[in-house]
Amino acid sequence: MLKTRRSTKGFSLVELLIVIALMGILVAIGTPYIVSQLSHVRLSRSVRDAAIELNAARMKAIAQNMPMKVDFSGGNTFNLAMYTGGAWADHPTRGAGTLEAGISITSPGAAFSVQFYPNGSATSTTICINNPQISGDRMRIVITGLGMITVVNGC
Repeated sequence: MLKTRRSTKGFSLVELLIVIALMGILVAIGTPYIVSQLSHVRLSRSVRDAAIELNAARMKAIAQNMPMKVDFSGGNTFNLAMYTGGAWADHPTRGAGTLEAGISITSPGAAFSVQFYPNGSATSTTICINNPQISGDRMRIVITGLGMITVVNGC
């Protein structure tokens, strides 16, 4: 009698189903974490964009030897303005910036401005930016009277 050889290459159906089930469990466990991290990334990006605009205002105030300010209005938009001829005017080379959808400024108020002066100093302000999709997910931008701008977690 001839012995038949049985091939041992590859995976059995049961082994494949077990691997697929394990992958499904890992995806189910990891998805909420990934979603919350994406939401936090949106908050970080919004804070970074606002801090960049504030730094640009400070640098332009020093370089152009004229006061500059960043106006925050409507809870999620900001705009650079310069002081020329006795009045504030929007800066011609920078458009309005906006925070990511769902991200809002909770303090100091709905509409406020931060001014920077030619010597590098600024109005001392703390801006709290909130991500309401994740409880306690907040960051703040601290502007000192000397014009130093720092970003800190929490409010």
